[in-house]
Amino acid sequence: MRDRLTALACKEPDIEERFIGRTGVELLHRRTGVRVRSSGRGGQSLNRFLARRLLADELEARLQNKTRHILKAEKIREQKNKNDHRSTLPEHYAQFTLRPLVAPDQQPGSRELEKWLAKLKQINEVENP
Repeated sequence: MRDRLTALACKEPDIEERFIGRTGVELLHRRTGVRVRSSGRGGQSLNRFLARRLLADELEARLQNKTRHILKAEKIREQKNKNDHRSTLPEHYAQFTLRPLVAPDQQPGSRELEKWLAKLKQINEVENP
């Protein structure tokens, strides 16, 4: 974390730290005016670390003329696009083959049925002239 903050030209004397409530921490980077808070996690030491990480994220985002929220949304969008399975669905269904549609009168077994119906018709004609 120190290396990351050093790479962003953020030194410990540039950071003003305030404690909020029992475990909350607020950091103010004096040179840029960036203020971040962390209070929802575990203890004070964890919140101090998380606040410094948020500060580093925000300073990196400011270098790109964005906010950390915009960068986080972009990252999520990239992950969703990377995990998009819509392109693999056609490949998945390629293993299944569809039989061509056949007219009802040409279905297998209908010829045999036609023969039986023709014989029945002949019998009806013989019995009922």
